[in-house]
Amino acid sequence: MKETEKTCVAVCGLHMKGYPLNVQLTSLGAEYIETTKSAPCYKLYALSTTPEKPGMVKVSEGGCSIEVEVWSLTYEALGKFLNMIPSPLGLGQILLINNTSVTGFICEPYAIEGAIDISSFGGYRYYLESKN
Repeated sequence: MKETEKTCVAVCGLHMKGYPLNVQLTSLGAEYIETTKSAPCYKLYALSTTPEKPGMVKVSEGGCSIEVEVWSLTYEALGKFLNMIPSPLGLGQILLINNTSVTGFICEPYAIEGAIDISSFGGYRYYLESKN
């Protein structure tokens, strides 16, 4: 695999444009591709972490489409990015609205205990806007 080969990663929270952790992507040379949505098989939760973060969990029923941003970065940069992600978040395969799979943020299910279900907002950005 060539070092310049790239892959995509979908982000749904504080790594999106305009949010504090976006610099983790841009400092690794990531390039913004598009804003899209996940397939309607996910729930989004406001986790009780400090700072508060969203956690996206795949569900077998009652899911929603969640807004995500897709970024392109090298495989080397993806490895560095992975090391910046604290538990209970991680990277795995997520399904987009167009039925393609990309690497994206997933949340360990234990972390949703006591978390607020914010799926109905359609994305973390809209949830945050509703709080202002």
